[in-house]
Amino acid sequence: MFRLFCVLFVSSFPLVAQVIPRPMAEKSAAGNLRLGPEVKVAFPEGGEALLAPMLRHAGLKASAAGAADAVVKFQTPAAGDKIASGEGYRLKITPDGVTIVATTPAGRLYGWQSFVQIAEAAEKSDGTTSLACREIADKPRFAWRGYMLDESRHFTGEAGVKRLLDAMSRYKLNRFHWHLTDSPGWRIEIKRYPELTRTGGRGNESDLRPDAPAQFYTQDQVRDIVAYAKERGIIVIPEIDMPGHADAAVKAYPEHDGGGFLQKGRTDKWPRFTFNPAKKETLEFLDHILDEVASLFPDAGVIHFGGDEVHFGWHKWPELPEVQDLMKRENLKQLADVETWFNRRMAGKINQLGFKTGGWDEIAARELPADQTLVWWWRHDKPQVLRQALDAGYPVVLCPRRPCYFDFVQHESHQTGRRWGGFNPLQDVYQFPKGLDLSDADANQVLGIQACLWTEAAVTQARRDFLTWPRLIALAEAAWTPEKRKDFASFETRLKSQLAWLEGHGIGFYDPFAGSPEVSDKGAKPEYPDKPE
Repeated sequence: MFRLFCVLFVSSFPLVAQVIPRPMAEKSAAGNLRLGPEVKVAFPEGGEALLAPMLRHAGLKASAAGAADAVVKFQTPAAGDKIASGEGYRLKITPDGVTIVATTPAGRLYGWQSFVQIAEAAEKSDGTTSLACREIADKPRFAWRGYMLDESRHFTGEAGVKRLLDAMSRYKLNRFHWHLTDSPGWRIEIKRYPELTRTGGRGNESDLRPDAPAQFYTQDQVRDIVAYAKERGIIVIPEIDMPGHADAAVKAYPEHDGGGFLQKGRTDKWPRFTFNPAKKETLEFLDHILDEVASLFPDAGVIHFGGDEVHFGWHKWPELPEVQDLMKRENLKQLADVETWFNRRMAGKINQLGFKTGGWDEIAARELPADQTLVWWWRHDKPQVLRQALDAGYPVVLCPRRPCYFDFVQHESHQTGRRWGGFNPLQDVYQFPKGLDLSDADANQVLGIQACLWTEAAVTQARRDFLTWPRLIALAEAAWTPEKRKDFASFETRLKSQLAWLEGHGIGFYDPFAGSPEVSDKGAKPEYPDKPE
């Protein structure tokens, strides 16, 4: 039965010019569905408030109706339907109406998002919207389809995050990796330790004044954003960096200082880079922080604890009496062994809280339990580290700097941003992860792919938007669509109409078709949105 869906029919141009991410399989059918300005929908229970506004951009108004009168209906799949389960869905448009078949809230949401995109692109005349009939069978290639936002270096704020989540949901992305702590600033309220935000939350990468405004999310804001994301099919993954990238926290509570380093010509970046990895009081301090974090992200499944670049700041560890005692007591021979001990200690705490431990790919060498650990592979120039993680049995999220770091420039004419033997244009993002040539066994350990935006050179929201869009749309299709269905020329055709959606929702972007001017933050002043009272 399903084999009928496995042919792509291209006889109708509108069929191939609409949905992003491109569905797994689609089939055109005879006829058209004609909709008036108001569309009667038999919404799933509690779904109207979320789903109805999404249709407005198509010039249509969705109103609730009973199943007998509805033009758009939601149904549960037949037993054994392997497509319309999990995040999958079926969408059928006939001259009589629209049927979305799905098992879960996520599947229903994604089916609706595809219907909305089709309605947006449909022919409109004299108050009538005409949808070409078709059938779609769709489910994601990867379970993990993510985006990481660094809020420590420059702060986005609640309104900006919610706008981002709306757009992520439209393109069927389902993981928001929230980088909340790092050396420039601590962005999450911890009730037990108010100085973390009162002092550690002051300033940002480009404003290190001791009296700069504090920027952070209250716990009420965090709960609200987590719930907002969940309603849109997105799980929020918190990151609390340790034992490195700790300056903001140690500035607030200097008794936990493990030492750091100074960038050339600076006295403020970053002298308190690490926590003391062996001090009992520091370990308890971090335990208490994780207790509160765990309560705020009950559905995350994983708490990311960083674990990267520790060697930059561990040079003072041998001078710390607690480290000296630890190395003697545990027979540790080098500082890497101290780091391993610390990581295993804190991972154990995270696991006791009921979460898996996540970390950057340095943790693949830290002897953590494979069944309780997720590794984020980010060092594209170190494929041997990816190999190490896979051989050790770790589930892996692929987010290498090339092409998944969006702080890299995206066009050869752009001057602001990173380059590392090249840069990250739209097509490279779209084609990922094809070039890795993973075996079937390797692919089974890959949870999915993720883009990362580090914000050193993204002072303003306009700059962050410019770096993110439309590359995040390309990553969304790379994460969702089967490799054999990916086609960059088709993607470019479908992308053009999406730029209008971004613009209509106040989201800036780089226009690859018009070659829009680079949005640079040179000379820009830091923004202070959503400053808590």
